[in-house]
Amino acid sequence: MTARRITRGLAAVIAVPTVFVLTTSPALATATADPVAVTNTETVQARLDPSGKVDSARIYEQLALVGKGKVKVTNPVSDKGIRNLDGWGGYTVKDGKMTVDTTVDGEQRLRTVSDYDKKKLPIKVAVTYTLNGKQLKKPGDVVGKKGHLEAHYVVENTSAHSEEITITDGYGKQVKEQADVVIPMVGQLTTVLPPEFGDVTSNEANKAGDGKGGTKLSFTVTLFPPVGAATAEFGWSAQVKDAIVPEAELTALPVSPLDSPTFKTAVTGYESGAEKGTDLVEGGTELDTNLIKLRDGSQKLLSGLLQLNAGAQTLNEGLANQAAPGAKQLSTGAAQLAGGLAQLDTGASLLRTKTGEAAAGADKVNTGAGKLQTGAKDLSTGAGKVHVGAGKVASGLSRATGTVPQLIGGLTQVSGGLQSVENGLTQMYGGIGQLPTKAKALHEGVQKLRAGIGSVGADETLLGGLENLKNSLAAAGPGIDKMRGGAYCASDALKAVSNGKPVGTYSEACYGAAAAQLNGPAGALNVGPETNPVKKMILDAVIPQLGSITDPIPDLDQPLPDSATLQVALGYLKGRLTQRAVPGIAKLQCGLDNRVAGCPESTLGLMQGLDGLDAGVSVLVSSVVSSVQGGIGTSKDTPAKKTLRGGINGLQGGVAQIHEGGKQLLSGLNQLSDGADQVNAGTGSVANGAGKLKAGTGVLVNGTGQLDNGLGLLYGGTGKLADGVGTARDGSDQLATGSKDLATGIGSAADGSGKLAAGLTTAADKATGIPDGAKRLSAEGAQALQKKGADTALDFGRRYSMLAAAADRAKTESMPYGAPDGAASATAYSLKLAGATGEGGRSWIRLLAGLALFGVAIGAASVIRRRVA
Repeated sequence: MTARRITRGLAAVIAVPTVFVLTTSPALATATADPVAVTNTETVQARLDPSGKVDSARIYEQLALVGKGKVKVTNPVSDKGIRNLDGWGGYTVKDGKMTVDTTVDGEQRLRTVSDYDKKKLPIKVAVTYTLNGKQLKKPGDVVGKKGHLEAHYVVENTSAHSEEITITDGYGKQVKEQADVVIPMVGQLTTVLPPEFGDVTSNEANKAGDGKGGTKLSFTVTLFPPVGAATAEFGWSAQVKDAIVPEAELTALPVSPLDSPTFKTAVTGYESGAEKGTDLVEGGTELDTNLIKLRDGSQKLLSGLLQLNAGAQTLNEGLANQAAPGAKQLSTGAAQLAGGLAQLDTGASLLRTKTGEAAAGADKVNTGAGKLQTGAKDLSTGAGKVHVGAGKVASGLSRATGTVPQLIGGLTQVSGGLQSVENGLTQMYGGIGQLPTKAKALHEGVQKLRAGIGSVGADETLLGGLENLKNSLAAAGPGIDKMRGGAYCASDALKAVSNGKPVGTYSEACYGAAAAQLNGPAGALNVGPETNPVKKMILDAVIPQLGSITDPIPDLDQPLPDSATLQVALGYLKGRLTQRAVPGIAKLQCGLDNRVAGCPESTLGLMQGLDGLDAGVSVLVSSVVSSVQGGIGTSKDTPAKKTLRGGINGLQGGVAQIHEGGKQLLSGLNQLSDGADQVNAGTGSVANGAGKLKAGTGVLVNGTGQLDNGLGLLYGGTGKLADGVGTARDGSDQLATGSKDLATGIGSAADGSGKLAAGLTTAADKATGIPDGAKRLSAEGAQALQKKGADTALDFGRRYSMLAAAADRAKTESMPYGAPDGAASATAYSLKLAGATGEGGRSWIRLLAGLALFGVAIGAASVIRRRVA
């Protein structure tokens, strides 16, 4: 069961990089010139102890081949412990490269798993715990304690290496520096604290309930500078009693910051910052140059001011002859501006109308998403019903298993009765004078035994009950076939939805009215996975658990493998019922009576032993004295001699066969019960997957709601735009009025030009301080601004260069082993930290109790065998 849970967990982990590639890779999103597109995903799963130390690590490789034609792919892999996850056959691996030569028609996936044989992982986790202010030596010391518990996580990107980066400084020069560059990664660590943890707090986590009374904490980390840092630290605290160490899982993905929309703002900011720094340098240099010119020019200012005095007269003439006509032209232009703003006002109104229509469309999208969510709920309900049915099958087998020990107990009583008959014969041998009376009671006892055994047509007898049990188990076969057919149809339907096709595409036999309703215009499955990658990820995780109806059934004499799919488990259950339990019951019936249909005549049944006993009693009564010893017979007689001893021997042989058949039946029913439990667990996983699909549709509904709200805000913004245009129109009217006033003001300006001459005389006196001020402004202002700009350009250039170097590593080094030439690729890391609950000690106690009970059962069986013998 543990192996199966691991497999299901990995299905979800592998789905993360697979969905990322399927939704972003141009090789699969659009048609290409190549006949077959190849996508390679590598998923590294590591098991960590509660402190973060790595116990084991494996890598899951998946090749997705899409197209039509022959293709030969060479994929670098880890060949240590490699095995095929899709079948029994292997792959050709040489010098660390797996070669696949196949023909593709549509889509084909090839999956392998092997040991991760690199020296270290590019990411690591360390966890420490503090209880009541004291740091614990190891996480296991938390178990069973109470008080204020604090957990501290340290997640580190260990892929850094030093390399030379090139930076353009604010002066346009290339600067070389050494920097520690990592493979950029983003990740999320999640953990669920049990209901016994109260007052849970965390400054870094997203906190939510898990639906079972616990608290789910999610920590998001960006593990590369300068956007984040190579090391992230975070944690939580809670009040605990009878504490445990909760499990945690870190999922991380390498990213290229220059290509990821998430980091576009940061990349643009660093580029812009470097450019602004360069602009500051240029501006400071130009300002300093102009200040020097100002210093030099100020020397000429004094003489110029004197000349301006004479120019003031010329200004008066210019205002009257030239400025006044220009003011009239300005008034004309202002009128034209007002007309243009009127047209802009009309356009703003049209934009507002179109935005309203878009908002109405968003409402419809939101409604469709709600219908999809309703369909997902119905799917989850159906999966739950299948799970309940499997539980009932397991419960029925458990009850059948409980009745077999009663049957074996009854056979033990029959064996005791036969021993009593044997003792009675001994007494009869010594007391022959009382034989007629006692023989009558013996004959009546034999008749009661015969009546109890009965026939296959009498339900209240032993043979009739066994016949009913055999028929019930045989009838379970078609029921299981229906369950396999239902799982087959469900698998086909989910595959169709996963590939964006109608539900009936894969199996016409399964395409009924219900499927048509689901796939209709308003159906729950109408939104395809091409617009919903979350749905695609969940479907790809559920479909492999259903399996195919053509999957081979394992050896019925061996336990059901943990890796078995739902189809394989149902086929194994049917085989155990029809090929093991039913023949065992038939053998048990033959032990009771060899006249049951299908029993070999050489088999000696209990009923035949009773016939021999009854015949021996009759012989004994008819010849009470003369043939008493011949009628009783010897201990070696067989039923063929028709003596009492022969009948007893026959009865004891039949009881022994029945006892052996009962033990085989009990063993078979126990294995069937175990298989039914595994089927029950499998249907539970399917129900769980359907629940995740329902949760995914909830996320979709939330997203469409946010889209609707955003369009509402845009609609409001267009209203403000229209108001702003109206304000601008009012301003243009004021401009027209002001331009008229300008013409009037120019006349007044002519009067002021006379006063300007007097002011220029005063200005000449003050102009002597300008050269010193310009020199000081150059040293303390322009040159300082120039240096600040250079520092800014260098800093932001360094940040951008580190992002560019990290992006190069993401493109060339993100995969642990690499991808085939020309293939799209993606990588994911899943680090699972084990918890500590103290259940190990209690498990040992349960094991010892079970061994003791097993010893008692063996002793009881030995006593029964001695009594039968």
